[in-house]
Amino acid sequence: MKPGPRTLLMLAGLIVAASPALAAQAPGGADEKARNEARELVYTGDELFAQKRYAEALRAYQRAERLVCVPTTSIEVAKTLAAIGRLSEARDLAATIAASRPTPGEPWPFMQARRRAEALRDDLGERIPRLRVRITPSPAGARLRVDGQIMAASVEGSPIDPGNHWVEVEADGYVGSRQRVYVPEREVTTLDVPLTPVPEPDGGSGPSPWVLGGFIASGAGLAVGLGAGVAYLNARSDLEEACRLGTASCSGDARGGANALGWVSNVGFGVAIAGAAVGGVALGLESSRASASKVTWAVGPGYIGVRGTL
Repeated sequence: MKPGPRTLLMLAGLIVAASPALAAQAPGGADEKARNEARELVYTGDELFAQKRYAEALRAYQRAERLVCVPTTSIEVAKTLAAIGRLSEARDLAATIAASRPTPGEPWPFMQARRRAEALRDDLGERIPRLRVRITPSPAGARLRVDGQIMAASVEGSPIDPGNHWVEVEADGYVGSRQRVYVPEREVTTLDVPLTPVPEPDGGSGPSPWVLGGFIASGAGLAVGLGAGVAYLNARSDLEEACRLGTASCSGDARGGANALGWVSNVGFGVAIAGAAVGGVALGLESSRASASKVTWAVGPGYIGVRGTL
């Protein structure tokens, strides 16, 4: 599509305005070839910006700025950074342009670029949101990172670009937390991060009374069963010998005593089996609970995340 007359007039105006601006050399000097290349890059960036191809426009403007760093190239970089959402970076650059001192006899487009930078700086100062992270409890030495970069937690909130961000909190003795939060323009977004103490290592508190009691009872029952069983066998052997010889030891009382030892032996073995079963079941339940994943979801206005250990 061919540009219309109005577009051609606007383009011609831009050329007339930008040419003397880029003709003024940046500190240290720039040759004619660099100025011409920077001018063409600015024109290319303008076309891409008008098509909302901001990432490509930014690359073109930044290349022009590297060739000739003057207010008229820098302001184009700042406006494009703002267009793609990098508001903090754009505001800092606009503030630098606005604060730069004019040189004697500098071109009029340079002065216009500073005025544009002042307006952009003030506008971005109102648009840039803040993120306030509240950590509870608030242990000394807690480490806060946003998108992998360390950030200091403050009551007022820290300036941040709008959009989605990952927030990570780490503290000695606590389970780390990682959450995703959306921060809209012009607002202060508050994110509450509750920390959970690190659970004690498995076995740190020792086995439960059920495990200890079950295995102790099993051992005691086994000892009683074995002891009474040996005594029963000896008594039965002595009783049979006495009855064979027809001595006075072959009596009903002797038979009752031997049978009692047998009954005690059986009870002891029964206790041993029951105690081992109770201790084994209790130990299995404790192991299954200790190996379970400790993960909780954290959901709130504008964010969702997980906390815990696996």
